[in-house]
Amino acid sequence: MDDDGALADTRVLVIGGNRDAAESLRRQLTAAGSPSVDLVPVLEAVAVQAAAAQPQVVLSLGDTDPEAVRARLDPLGLDGAPPVVAVSDLAPDGQALGAAGVRRLRLVIEHRQLRARLGDLEAIVAGQAISLLRDTDEIRVDTIRRLGLAAEYRDDNSPEHTQRVAALAARMARHLGEGDRSVWLVRQAAPLHDLGKIAVPDSILLKPGRLSDEEFEVVKTHAVLGARVLFDGGSEVLDVAAQVARSHHERWDGDGYPDGLAGAEIPLAARLVHVADVFDVLVHERPYKEAWTVEDAAGEIRSAAGTQFDPDVVAAFDALGAGSWTAGHAPG
Repeated sequence: MDDDGALADTRVLVIGGNRDAAESLRRQLTAAGSPSVDLVPVLEAVAVQAAAAQPQVVLSLGDTDPEAVRARLDPLGLDGAPPVVAVSDLAPDGQALGAAGVRRLRLVIEHRQLRARLGDLEAIVAGQAISLLRDTDEIRVDTIRRLGLAAEYRDDNSPEHTQRVAALAARMARHLGEGDRSVWLVRQAAPLHDLGKIAVPDSILLKPGRLSDEEFEVVKTHAVLGARVLFDGGSEVLDVAAQVARSHHERWDGDGYPDGLAGAEIPLAARLVHVADVFDVLVHERPYKEAWTVEDAAGEIRSAAGTQFDPDVVAAFDALGAGSWTAGHAPG
């Protein structure tokens, strides 16, 4: 992660510590891109200053207890205040904040943003729950379509990605002999495979170049977060969508995430989407890679049969051929 500008647009409030230490920390935060660093010397003034400055994060210096600061900022425990972080947790032993400390602080802030986005997603689904319980499959599919559109807006450089993945996954399901209902469920559920990416910060999701280990761990949370939003949605299609969201990064050999499932433990819909997703990512340009040729991408899929992918799904993919791999719509 580039630390120059890592705290751009991030307002910080510093509470406690002696004047020299507070001013030194202000200079470090400003150098990292923070446009506003307010200093509060005493705990009693923190709530008033926070209301005026509207910081994204509060840093406690010296002997100032973070829990005491939280109690001042959020006396009712409503989780509405900015996160409070002890500077000693970012830079132990009295050291300067440094690049590592700035990265830790950035991750704290982005984790808070992730939680807020997840809350928004859960509110959307909760608002639709009543309709899902009383209305028909047509209403359910409309809800899924709208959630799928939200996911597309967050999908890097390729807004049609979710629909292409769904189309190819449904074709492979048909070739495997799945019935009309199963094919339809795959087609409707697959566009939500990356729904949880709505909760991944833009600075990570849209980053050009290789992600750090810490950033990749954040990206991996999208599988669980997407499933959490869709779980127990009151319909068969949402149940399949939840399975796909959670398990489409599981590997046939058990080395995937988030649950380390292997073989037939992985739901079939997720196995189908895994192949379709990887193929589509390979053949389209992303911020971090050039597009592969269709032939090279197909070769990569074949080479991973039995390790990354279900061999039967890869066989179905191979049997469809290039014309079907890149066509726009699925049956059912």
